[in-house]
Amino acid sequence: MQEMKGWIGDVTVMWDGGARVFDGYDPVRLAQTVELKTEQIGRFTARSLLVASGVTRANIETAISAIADFGFHEWP
Repeated sequence: MQEMKGWIGDVTVMWDGGARVFDGYDPVRLAQTVELKTEQIGRFTARSLLVASGVTRANIETAISAIADFGFHEWP
């Protein structure tokens, strides 16, 4: 169902000593959401945004694994 919507909110990634919450989008849905929000309220904001080729469990896990290699868990 999330793949059909093109987004998923509140994806929580946990590791020893911490956790981070992401919102996941596919590129098409992200563009639609940005356009809609900027038309409605003049801006679009996202705290921890993760964009993957498709919003599937496998794609989200692969993306999180890849950014974990760059130390995202140490980001402010």
